[in-house]
Amino acid sequence: MKKLFLLLAVFGLMLSACTEGGGIEDESGTTEQPGGNPDDPNNPDDGVVIPSDKTRAIKFQDENTKLICTLHWDENEDEELSYEEAAAVTDLGTAFKGSSILAFTELKYFTGLQSIADNTFSGIESLVKITLPNQITAIGTSAFNGCTNLKKIAIPDNVTKIRDYAFQNCSSLTSVTIGNGVTWIGDCAFKGCSSLTSVTIPDNVTGIGSGAFYGCTGELIINSNCLGFFGGQFTKLTIGGSVTSIGYKAFYNCSSLTSITIPDSVTGIGEYAFCGCSSLTSVTIPDSVTSIGWGAFSFCSSLTSITIPNSVTKIGEGAFRNCSSLTSVTIPDSVTEIGDWAFSGCSSLTSVTIGNSVTSIGEYAFRDCIFEKNNFINNSSLDAEQNGYWGAELYDVIQSDGLCINGTTVVYCRPNATSVTIPDSVTGIGEYAFCGCSSL
Repeated sequence: MKKLFLLLAVFGLMLSACTEGGGIEDESGTTEQPGGNPDDPNNPDDGVVIPSDKTRAIKFQDENTKLICTLHWDENEDEELSYEEAAAVTDLGTAFKGSSILAFTELKYFTGLQSIADNTFSGIESLVKITLPNQITAIGTSAFNGCTNLKKIAIPDNVTKIRDYAFQNCSSLTSVTIGNGVTWIGDCAFKGCSSLTSVTIPDNVTGIGSGAFYGCTGELIINSNCLGFFGGQFTKLTIGGSVTSIGYKAFYNCSSLTSITIPDSVTGIGEYAFCGCSSLTSVTIPDSVTSIGWGAFSFCSSLTSITIPNSVTKIGEGAFRNCSSLTSVTIPDSVTEIGDWAFSGCSSLTSVTIGNSVTSIGEYAFRDCIFEKNNFINNSSLDAEQNGYWGAELYDVIQSDGLCINGTTVVYCRPNATSVTIPDSVTGIGEYAFCGCSSL
């Protein structure tokens, strides 16, 4: 009968938990409104202090949370949950499914838990704050998925895995502290955390899953040699000094990323690592890098300058394809191979210098690139007559308005030209010379 009373009380509080004036009382007796300052020193979010008398009752901030806990784990039926009873819980099960709890900082006293299981708090939109127990080792799939009012989370150092979708769509999450023990962050783990502006990933992380930070904005600091890809919307990227390689699609389609710092520890930039970073304006690649992978900077349409160091020996296929704002490139003497389509679609490229060690230039490496002949400097042993095979178009003169002239004939006009002046020396206009000049 008592359990029935508690159950009815829980449902009653579910209906009233989010009504106007409903505060959260903390263990010091103060009251905080939902959505208040999560750093308030009155909030008992940090540290675990368990009294010597473990039969003492835990004082909950949220009466709704207390009722759910006593309903499920009050073994002596005194309508309270003691520290001893909390410590005996090994699985939260579905106790909180469909609830409207506001706070659960007392979860830190549930010292028998080894993990936060899949879907444990999924969909609890009312949840503002929670404190995880120090001893847990994993956060399950979708454990907090859709907790749209959760403000901050601290992942304890004992956690090794944050599984797929763990905090997906926690759109109010502004602060995440990832413990030093974490080695894996799963697919879409923080996807849709649109208020998340700063994340530091610790040294031990070896894997970050697909879309782990997709839809996040702000600054990402990576100290680990992590692989995988993010699909996030970070604006600034600092990669820590322990990172030796930037993996496949590591920052694929991070369209808000404007600047990156690549440390000297990095030796390789993987395939499509920065593909689609359309706001990235400049990149300096350190002397430690020896290879630039396929499509590594492809479709970085705002990229105006790139520094390729003497350590690089290979530029992969399509590495800078469709970097339409790139104006000049110097390929150092260390490079021996330029892949197919490497600079294809770099329509603003007006100056290229090819180093003397290049022994292979792939098909269409410079397709849709046009140069004045004296701005296409080929120091390699390869025959310049192969330029057509590479896709490069060379002209005697390219005027500032985009008019390309060979001898006395206009042979081409850049499609983005708005006006041109044909000099008196011109006696002929070639076939299709102005084709596609829709702005002229």
